[in-house]
Formats: sequence, structure tokens, C-alpha cells
Amino acid sequence: MAESELSVEYNDLMIDVGLFLGYSSDPDEQSKDERAEIDRYIQSGLRQFYYPPAMDGVELGYKWSFLTPTTTLATVADQSENDLPDGCSRVLGDFIYAAGTFYPSIPQVSEARMMSLRQDNRTGSQPMYCTVRYKDQEDGEGQRMEVAWWPTPSTAYTLSYRYEAYSGKMSEDQPYALGGMKYAELITESCLAIAEQRANDEKGLHWDEFTRLLRAGVALDRQEGADYFGFMGGTDMDSGVRPSSLVCDNGVVTYKGIEL
Repeated sequence: MAESELSVEYNDLMIDVGLFLGYSSDPDEQSKDERAEIDRYIQSGLRQFYYPPAMDGVELGYKWSFLTPTTTLATVADQSENDLPDGCSRVLGDFIYAAGTFYPSIPQVSEARMMSLRQDNRTGSQPMYCTVRYKDQEDGEGQRMEVAWWPTPSTAYTLSYRYEAYSGKMSEDQPYALGGMKYAELITESCLAIAEQRANDEKGLHWDEFTRLLRAGVALDRQEGADYFGFMGGTDMDSGVRPSSLVCDNGVVTYKGIEL
């Protein structure tokens, strides 16, 4: 699928930030040091866009819906852990069995709870609980995450899950930011606001424009993002059956008798 022609590319940002700093509008005519400076401002501006500061209309820790993709993993028979993707920041909610596999979803529990569960050496079963935890850091790499299961899977299961994703740097090889065309101006102003602060030691016009577009962007994301309620019931540990007060009857969804 082709990217929208209105999306902002890495080279567009190199030009815009370079012009703001008084450098050539042609990236090929910018010096090595100038390009390195511009790139630093772009990457900082991208981080500021992905993880925006709190302000009126934007709560602390706001998470964009496009940073929470859904993917799958396959368990391995008799293996009690699975590595999570390098770009995984955290897992959101339960792990869900594939369609046609009539098992309840797998909720996350604390590491302490997992250690307690593993005192029961139950085997030959589908996972009923999991915990997501950090692994030891390896030389030359950032810290990664894994998911541990209880009981240990007796066979391979395909599980879907939703997670908060880290994004890589923008570059000529990776020219587009997450979020797409609709946030092009916000991304641009975020990069220019960083350049404004670091090169001029001030928060001026571009910071004001960034904050205005950020509030509008967050409002748009809230309208378009789906509400996620998660699981709304308890669990019987022995049976794995989860009695729930969430009921759908003739298209009407209720929770504990209250229509949603």
C-alpha cells in the first residue's frame, strides 16, 4: 500500500529544520556536522511526538492508539517462556487463543504470583496465566522482555495480543513516522520546537504551534481509537472457566445488569 503523498518524510524534515537553523535547503549541500545536528533535533522531535508532555487537554502519559498494534506469537510445547518482539514496551491486556480454540484468555499476573503458581508442577495443559517481565541485558543490546506461562504449554498454541510498541529512528531508509499523514504538521512542529529550544534557548512560535496541534491531535485520536474494557470477570483457577457478569443478549450488552 502506497504512503499518502501528504505524509511528511525524513528528507522533508531535514529541509524544514535545516532552513530554520539557517542552513542550506538542499540536504546534499549541508555539512556532515549540520546534518548530524538536524538529525538529533528530528529524532528528539519524534520522541516528543510519540510521548508528549502533559498540558491542558493532554494528560500525563497519553498513549497514541497507533502505538498499540496487535500481533501473534506461537508457544512451543514444553517451553515455559517466549521472547517478545524487540520493539515491545509492554503487553496490554490478555493473550487470546486463536478462533476455534475454546479456552479462556490468559490474564497477566505478578511475578510473585507466577512463582507461587509454579510451585504446582501441573503439566499437560494449556496456559491459564502469564507474567511479562524483563530479561537480563546482553552486551551491546537494550533490555528485552519475555512472557512466562503457567502451566507450561503441552503443545503449540497461537495467541494474539496487543502491545505498546517502540518505533525506530526516522531515516532515509525508514522515512515515515508512525501515525500517518494526519499528524504530518504536528510531527514537523515538534521537530522545529526542539530545534527552537536547543538552538535558540527559547520556547517560541513553534512550541506554541506544537502544543496547539498536539491538543487537536489527541482529541482526534480519542475519537478514532477504540475503547478497550479488558476482561470483566473472575477466574476459577482449577477449571480455567471465568464466570462473568458481562452479557450480550440480542445485541444489547450489559455488565451486572447495567446496559453499556
